Amino acid sequence: MSTIKDFRRDTPPMTAQAENAARARLLAAARGPEPRSAPRPVRRLGWQAAVAGALAVAIGTGVVVARDQPRVVPVANVRELGERAAQAAYDDRGQVPGPGQWLYIRERRAPQSEDGGYGVDVSRRVVWEQWTSVDGKQVAAMVDGKLLVQGNHPGLGAADLARQPVTPEGVLAKIRQRLEDMHMVWGGSEPPPSMDEQLFQAVYQLMGTQALPPEVRAALFRGLATIPGVSFTENVVDADGRRGVAFSHTGARARYDLILDPVDFRFLGTYGVQTTKYDHPSSSVIEAGTPLTLTARLDAKVVDGPGQR
Repeated sequence: MSTIKDFRRDTPPMTAQAENAARARLLAAARGPEPRSAPRPVRRLGWQAAVAGALAVAIGTGVVVARDQPRVVPVANVRELGERAAQAAYDDRGQVPGPGQWLYIRERRAPQSEDGGYGVDVSRRVVWEQWTSVDGKQVAAMVDGKLLVQGNHPGLGAADLARQPVTPEGVLAKIRQRLEDMHMVWGGSEPPPSMDEQLFQAVYQLMGTQALPPEVRAALFRGLATIPGVSFTENVVDADGRRGVAFSHTGARARYDLILDPVDFRFLGTYGVQTTKYDHPSSSVIEAGTPLTLTARLDAKVVDGPGQR
């Protein structure tokens, strides 16, 4: 049987790889400190946070779905996309998790660059398995044959978000309040992410790792379209070669996409890319166009505990 261990670190993962926060923390805990390639958020009391990386869902005009799927019906704007995705959420009931259960996720992704540089190697693929507790407070993964369990960001679960009011404004207010209560302190000379960027990143993290009820997912889809700076991107390819549409958000240095199937709005994966050249004093130059993350969800189901499939 695998050994379950808790790992605590005072330094969270690299900022620009936010939406891979849980993966980065688990790997770092097992394999030692990460290279300091970019400013890192630090929170009092040793909290391990990370910016979750961007993204929301959207649909684009004239997108042709890969693998002989039908053409997408054009939408006029990101709000219309949010509305269609919300309506689709009610058609996908999924599994209803109980207290104490976990969501098992298996995905294909591009691994970190072998040269130790910043970003991922999009020419290669690995399979990654992860478990997230239904209460949103823990994340687990198998690393070198051991099941590693650690705190999760932003620490909200389905029950928290399902408390009334379950409206776009209501769920975003709950997430915003949680972020404010964390009292994060951001190091480095660069300005911290705006609250809009942090909010978008947190929504992305929740939608990518949590088993959320349809009404919560619908509210989040509608809410994403109201966050300043959120747009949609056409023809985004996930790590499994599937083409989709994405709610996108561009921050100070990077853009992240949360990719959905453009027909049924099923979650496909994520993509992130550096948008501006960045020369950090303690690391090498990160060129614009550097891929930061590329994933594709292969399977997701509710299980009774971490390590179960």
